[in-house]
Amino acid sequence: MHSFNELREEYRAFNFTHYEKSFEDGLLKVIYHYEIIGLENFETKWTFKVGSHKSSEVLDDEILDRFIFSLGMAEAISYYKCACPKKLFVECGALDECQIEWWRKLFYNGLGEFLYVNNIEVSEDDLVVIRANEPTDDKVNPLADDQHVKGITPIKDEGIYEGTLVPVGGGKDSVVSLEVLKGEKIIPYLLNPLEASKKCVEVCDHCEEPIEAKRVLDKKIIEMNQKGYLNGHIPFSAVLAFSTVITAYLNGIKYIALSNESSANESTVKGSKVNHQYSKSFEFEQDFREYIAHIVDTPISYFSLLRPLAELQIAYIFSAQKKYHKIFRSCNAGSKKGIWCCNCPKCLFVYIILSPFLSVEELRDIFGEDLFDKESMEIYFRQLADIDEVKPFECVGTRSEVLASLGAFIKKGGHSYLTDKYRDQIEGREDIEGILTGWNDENNVPQFMADKVRNMLRD
Repeated sequence: MHSFNELREEYRAFNFTHYEKSFEDGLLKVIYHYEIIGLENFETKWTFKVGSHKSSEVLDDEILDRFIFSLGMAEAISYYKCACPKKLFVECGALDECQIEWWRKLFYNGLGEFLYVNNIEVSEDDLVVIRANEPTDDKVNPLADDQHVKGITPIKDEGIYEGTLVPVGGGKDSVVSLEVLKGEKIIPYLLNPLEASKKCVEVCDHCEEPIEAKRVLDKKIIEMNQKGYLNGHIPFSAVLAFSTVITAYLNGIKYIALSNESSANESTVKGSKVNHQYSKSFEFEQDFREYIAHIVDTPISYFSLLRPLAELQIAYIFSAQKKYHKIFRSCNAGSKKGIWCCNCPKCLFVYIILSPFLSVEELRDIFGEDLFDKESMEIYFRQLADIDEVKPFECVGTRSEVLASLGAFIKKGGHSYLTDKYRDQIEGREDIEGILTGWNDENNVPQFMADKVRNMLRD
């Protein structure tokens, strides 16, 4: 593998060169173009459904263009990480200083896992310098010595919006969001949908027709990985976030309700900010809402519906949604085949978090086997149960929730190879009732939806 420092010396600049838009048959197509100077060119393709009220103006819409450009900035991370050049040049858009700092933060925190796994030590100040066209708007900054600065002025969005866009990935969290919002106008959002996503929407009998979007990464990125260039996790949920705003804008949808829980805020590596779920965290959600408000004054509202809840509470609600139990999937390793691989930390975590509420027979019916009796899962069990320092780099709940779930499983008489072996490290460490009755006030959920979440949890 090429080293971080060697690559940065050899490839000093990354360019976001341009993007192309086209509109045909009710679909907006966008192609983004990037270049690591002296190494490779890349492109990402997106396809969005366009509502009939937008079709005639879609290619000349300045608000839409700001959203599209922002998605292109988020997509750049996928290719930037190959060599992590010291400078990023944006040739196809303007950024003010506030935006540049926003993107530098996302690059650094969003690549936190990538840096950790690749043993890269670099500060946020040193990772990347971003250079872009200067905005033409003259603004006043009362905190600066020179109060007249060039900054982006948000464009007023006069659109009329209704309904709620709910991204559905086929897992338990988005299913709970669909059920919480029953009685509202719900439009599922499916990005490159897998079979589990489609089945969950089909089983949900109170949804509108789903809206699908398509994303195609450049296959050359896989070739780069195979050649030993840097590779690792990116903040995909940030990419998803910008795509949902574009979809809501194009289709007149007011709310964008994600299904990220408060548990996503916990760091993966103790004593650090390294978090596999950084772009699902409340910190990112706040930053994202501020960024959108900085560029467009819009009624569209992005938030996570399940932010007041912990993963354990979501599992509790989901355990009663029996019609989804045979079709939901949360396993990344088996996602393309639509299966539970039963050999990864995500499978084990979902098994653990459901174990207080479902019988061993019900769990076996979902997963196909008893994961607590698999010796091969011991390393993941130790990581999830706070026996080892670092949690698995997966979208999993907190260490406290895992211990509370395992404690509840033991308390109701559960026995297995793993829970019996680590019984002394599990029992009495966390109280499940305290977690199940909790409520996180750090959220952006509209009050009428928060009431629905409380009622579903109570029921």
